Amino acid sequence: MALTPEQKAVLAASAKGRKAMQDLDAAALVDVRKQYDEAVRDIQQMIAVVAGAAGAVSIAALPSLLLQIQARLGNLASARDAALNQGIDRAATIGTTPFTSTVNTAQLDHIRNDAVQFVKDFVGADKLTLSDRLWRIDRHANEIVNQAVQNSVVRGDGAAQAARDFLARGMRPPAEIDLAKDAATARNIGNSVEEGLMTGRGAPLDNAMRVMRTEINRAHTRAYQQGAAADDDSVGTQFMLSPRHPRVDICDMHARANLFGLGAGVYPHGKSPLPAHPNTLSFEVIVYRDEVTEEDRAGRQSVTEFLDTVPSKDRKGILGVNKNEAFEAGQLPASQVKSRWRDVQRRIGRQS
Repeated sequence: MALTPEQKAVLAASAKGRKAMQDLDAAALVDVRKQYDEAVRDIQQMIAVVAGAAGAVSIAALPSLLLQIQARLGNLASARDAALNQGIDRAATIGTTPFTSTVNTAQLDHIRNDAVQFVKDFVGADKLTLSDRLWRIDRHANEIVNQAVQNSVVRGDGAAQAARDFLARGMRPPAEIDLAKDAATARNIGNSVEEGLMTGRGAPLDNAMRVMRTEINRAHTRAYQQGAAADDDSVGTQFMLSPRHPRVDICDMHARANLFGLGAGVYPHGKSPLPAHPNTLSFEVIVYRDEVTEEDRAGRQSVTEFLDTVPSKDRKGILGVNKNEAFEAGQLPASQVKSRWRDVQRRIGRQS
């Protein structure tokens, strides 16, 4: 059967919502990077002021400087959290908007509010809530900055004293001491702070951007899933890979397996695996009852049956190298496809 005009409108609005989420995601990441950039610039300015005309920070000035930096990092955390909350609210609204013609307004308001609260209460596999994750990011930032500043100042001050001792004895200080003296200069301390906060995987900026993307998308996913479930003519949602999906991973299985006889990647309400992992770019689309074909119903498969159809190189991406080897050896139960390798190892060890 053909879709009704209302159902076609929902699908068209869903596509617009995906574009709106792409824009929101991009803007949120730009915003959080800008916040961290500004904080680094401010901290570098604080260091320069404390260094003064001498150009270096003394140990005596260290406690006051660290208090100033701590206050600035606190302001950074508050601004970032405010932006995250705004993003979550906006994402939940985008998630419910496609259903304005098929679900009543009061129900959509409830779904939107539920999605926001769901994100705040959600406990991940690591047993952490959103507030726990943010607290860890901020603790890490404080530790990195404090260590960078203290180590630089202490190293520079010690080297300066050593250089004075050499000169007092009429000897030229070794080159390594001259280099170490520069550690306490405002420029070097500021560079160390910037590198620690902003550079590399696992840096506070990287972690903040990952949380921003993950939680904004979680809010949208929850709102869209619940809105779709409230549409009486729907049977579920289809897991879709983003055009920017970078490599084969577990999301490819979610998008390609026909586990419920509803079609490839289609899951009944409440069964969707989205979001499959942090930083996910995948999304889902409502599926109506009349879209499910007899071929879809006849093609239902188990996880193991699906994995048997996947080339080994792709299956390695889905499972990881170790679990793929266990699968090919007939030792990986379907229930542990998404388990951590160490948990699979324990089970294999017990079986053997």
